[in-house]
Formats: sequence, structure tokens, C-alpha cells
Amino acid sequence: MEIVPSSNVQPRAGQFLLSEPFLTDPWFGRKVVFLCDHDAEGSMGFVLDNGMGRNLTSLLPDAEDWHVDHEVHCGGPIHEDSLFYIHRLGDQIKESIPVLPGLWMGGDFDALKAVLDQGNVDTSQVRFFAGYSGWTTGQLEHEMSGNSWYVHDLPLEQKLGVVMNAEPQDLWAKLLASKGPEFEKVIGLPQDPSLN
Repeated sequence: MEIVPSSNVQPRAGQFLLSEPFLTDPWFGRKVVFLCDHDAEGSMGFVLDNGMGRNLTSLLPDAEDWHVDHEVHCGGPIHEDSLFYIHRLGDQIKESIPVLPGLWMGGDFDALKAVLDQGNVDTSQVRFFAGYSGWTTGQLEHEMSGNSWYVHDLPLEQKLGVVMNAEPQDLWAKLLASKGPEFEKVIGLPQDPSLN
């Protein structure tokens, strides 16, 4: 008897990866990853619900002037000593990479600082991460074949709201429940299946 539902949906950029309930990895267990890029060369994204307990101003003293000081989240184990960002500022930040209509990744940091220095940007427009999550060619597909992840999608405006939410409490459970009753029933399972 299958305890958890299987998922054979293939991921693509702009979708969510929800870890299966028994994944014990400290970075990804019961977490949500937003995929910013997925192609034949690999995949990259950010864990949305892995807070590090530090706000932006504790990492960058200049940020006190930006009026944007929500918690920086641990985006993943790759380059975790570097700051990454996604934003809704578009062409105001040169060299930023479009991810979805109305959502960009990265770009020129000096341009970002100049926009933030004006004090007109709030936490719904830019979000910071320490590190990112990445998979080499075929690695994510291999993990998908082992049912480590569920792919989830939402209408664009809902998706942007989830991605830019700086306080994503219970995000994994909420998104899993929104996939339907067969997925909602696994939320309460213990992470260690031997305790079931």
C-alpha cells in the first residue's frame, strides 16, 4: 500500500518543488523550493521557507537606509556565503533575468542599491536569500524518479504572492494541502516513517 501519492509531473522554471514528507535532508526536508531555471544543463532555485534568523541589516549595514529589512532566508547549500535576490523591479535593475511575467532574478547590485536608497521599495518587491539550490544535468529528474519532490503550480498572481512573501510560515503544508485531499493527508505523517 502506498502511503504517499506519487507525482510524475515534470518540473519547469516558475514552479514549486515540495519535498515528499519523509525527506530528512536538513536543507530540503518539508520545504518548498521555487525553481527559477530548469533546462538541459540543470536547475536552480531558492528554498522559500528556510529562515536563517537574521535580517538584512545584520548582514549589510547599508540596508538600514533601504526600509527593506525582512529576514534573509537560506536559499540553499550552494554559495551560502553569498547574497542572492529576486524582485519585481524589472528594468529598474539592469542585467536582471526574467523568471516569470512580473518577476526577475538578480541583476546589477549597484542598480538595486540605488533603487532601494530611494526608500520606495517594500518587502513585497524584493526578497533576499543566502545561497541557492542547484542541480546538475539530470540530477533533479533522478530525484523526481525517486519521488523526492512534488511539482506544484499556481495561477500567476497567487504564485507571485507566495514567492514574495517574506514570512512564509507553514508554506510546505499549505501548498501541499492545495494540491488536493490525497496530498493533504500526508501532512500529518511523521517525518520518520518508522514512527508511523
